[in-house]
Amino acid sequence: MRFNSYSFKELLSNIVDNRGKTCPVGETGIPLIATNCIKEYSLYPVFEKVRYVSDETYSSWFRGHPEPGDMIFVCKGSPGRVNWVPDPVNFCIAQDMVAIRADTTKVYPKYLFALLRSQASQQKILNMHVGTLIPHFKKGDFGNLYFDIPEDMEYQKKVGDAYFDFCLMIESNTQTNQTLEEMAQAIFKSWFVDFDPVKAKMNGEQPEGMDEATASLFPDKLDSETGIPDGWTQGSIADIAKLNAKSWTKKNSPEQVHYVDLANTKNGVIESVTTYDFEESPSRARRILNSGDTIVGTVRPGNRSYAFIGDTEKPLTGSTGFAVLSPKKSYWTSFVYLATTNDDSIDEYARLADGGAYPAIKPTVVADTQCAIPTEDIAKKFWELTGPMLRKAHQNRLQNEDLAALRDTLLPKLLSGEIELGQTEEMAEVS
Repeated sequence: MRFNSYSFKELLSNIVDNRGKTCPVGETGIPLIATNCIKEYSLYPVFEKVRYVSDETYSSWFRGHPEPGDMIFVCKGSPGRVNWVPDPVNFCIAQDMVAIRADTTKVYPKYLFALLRSQASQQKILNMHVGTLIPHFKKGDFGNLYFDIPEDMEYQKKVGDAYFDFCLMIESNTQTNQTLEEMAQAIFKSWFVDFDPVKAKMNGEQPEGMDEATASLFPDKLDSETGIPDGWTQGSIADIAKLNAKSWTKKNSPEQVHYVDLANTKNGVIESVTTYDFEESPSRARRILNSGDTIVGTVRPGNRSYAFIGDTEKPLTGSTGFAVLSPKKSYWTSFVYLATTNDDSIDEYARLADGGAYPAIKPTVVADTQCAIPTEDIAKKFWELTGPMLRKAHQNRLQNEDLAALRDTLLPKLLSGEIELGQTEEMAEVS
């Protein structure tokens, strides 16, 4: 296969660069994404801690805006991270990143996307970083970064489309998981925070969307002193779950451990794990995580580092920066997870955190999260409804791990022309 060498700059027909002073922002309007919204694991930018700009600012302040099919390329902080711009475009971009548009006379856009996300390209960009505290990759150096591009445009298209299809499958699972999480949290809030079923019965109404058998489990009045449903107790997560501080030892250790870190765990998603041979693993990577556990970050808790640990064959370990909660009974599993990871709880942990640059709380603060504890039959019914949601989300995450591993294994072989695309399709079907 014949290749031509081009600089990164030569492969682009347009660069949208909004560097300069920070634009005016507000509480509502058009989302303004920053570099933290560009994730390695995500196809499209995520809306994480976004700010907003007015229509007037959107129209007059920016030098330009990304268009569908462009790519967002991070220049500062985590240089080289790349996401695809969706259609329609539902955001504008801040400084420290650029929107890039492929020159389609030289490179197929999705091929360039796959090429930029490859390990080899990321290493090239890493080698060109400047700055120590905050690494950055200068736009002026785009002309000094070179890539070998196949002359065969049809081959480029097949490789780019194959890579993108893997990304789409992963993105679909991720969006499904977000929906499942929102559904489970909505039920939790309705039942155990707002007490909607109880209030409906107090008004002589059938609880909305609830069958008679389930509705019969709820009382028809609130306790006049506590304000919680009659027959329930006011307590804490420590009443139904225990803090798990167990660790692997040399006597009971597996050959390998799979480490879950704070930095790679966000909003219920474990983005990646690090595998260690046990004898070579650092002490922080030996804490045992069991199926059914909930992990909640206690260092910078406002970063929303939490996840549910589903059934897994891998011996998982977690950072000492997590509070690890193990339900005392299996039917408390989803209650514990949802009670400690909803927005109100996370905001409270962030408020209580102290310690300057690395604000933190003790694991006991998470265990002491206050909650209205329902009767056992309601807890079992809640687990019956929401347990399948958590398990489905876990299975989707496992599938995403397999898809990402296969995609990233195949990518360098596809970029070099080492394997045929027919082999790729067969391997994807097997996965």
